[in-house]
Amino acid sequence: MYYLISFVTAMLVSAMVAVNGNLSAAYGTYLSTVMIHLVGIVPATAIALARRERLFAVRGIRPGVFLGGAIGVITVVCNNAAYTGGIGVCAMVALSLLGQTVASLFVDQFGLFHMPVKRFNAAKLLGLACTAAGIGCMLYGAETSVLPVLLSFVMGVTIVLSRSVNAMLAEKTSLFVSTWYNYSVGLSVALIVWLLAALFGNTPLLPGANVAPPPLWAFLGGFMGVVTVSVQSFVTPRMPAFQLTLVLFIGQVFMGLLLDAFSGAGGSVQEWIGGVCAVAGLSLNALLDQRAQRRLAQKTENNPS
Repeated sequence: MYYLISFVTAMLVSAMVAVNGNLSAAYGTYLSTVMIHLVGIVPATAIALARRERLFAVRGIRPGVFLGGAIGVITVVCNNAAYTGGIGVCAMVALSLLGQTVASLFVDQFGLFHMPVKRFNAAKLLGLACTAAGIGCMLYGAETSVLPVLLSFVMGVTIVLSRSVNAMLAEKTSLFVSTWYNYSVGLSVALIVWLLAALFGNTPLLPGANVAPPPLWAFLGGFMGVVTVSVQSFVTPRMPAFQLTLVLFIGQVFMGLLLDAFSGAGGSVQEWIGGVCAVAGLSLNALLDQRAQRRLAQKTENNPS
């Protein structure tokens, strides 16, 4: 069940990449980030109030577990800046998931964020090589600069960090309290970044009168984010980080391919082959993890302490 929920959420994440990107194309990276969090805080607050959640009963909780929203601002900024940099949805998703893969391996290797330790072994290199080759195939021939590529990769790393931190807060409070803090902290940070960017002349404070407003669906990114943040906070402590990344990878890659195909920006046979190779590599590593778990369980049964 957790795998199905994660898969559907992953498809929503890919759609959110395009939705947020369209808003950013109209209003700029920083203002659109503020607007996304403004839209998101409304349903997050409504749900918390309807459930009578104790939003401020957080005394004694370490400040670090409230940083998921601040990390999420980096995610949205990277998303918006990369999208307006001319990179396709499929390429963004592929690079983002490469970042998620690397970050997830670190989380599993060292048991970060209270996750179970899953050591990396040499056998996983084959799976990683297959994944890297698949991503390379998806990106081959793409006309984009280095910056959108780097931003897409960083976006993937921050996604893992944000969902892990939000999951820790959800364990200490509740799922919806964690989501509310994700958006309230994120909105505060996004406002500061927007104002500083405007102060130093990197962006206009408000869009000009000649800017054409985007379609209404471009404002749905914040609402979609509430759904994805809530679901990922729910499933993260219930699934190994690498296996969760695998499911998210599959859902996001193929949704990205579909979006590019419908928009006419991609969806070629080359990209589909690359997506299959990338998923095959991650699947191999997930299979190796399962076998290692079975051996450990058998060893524990045969040699009880």
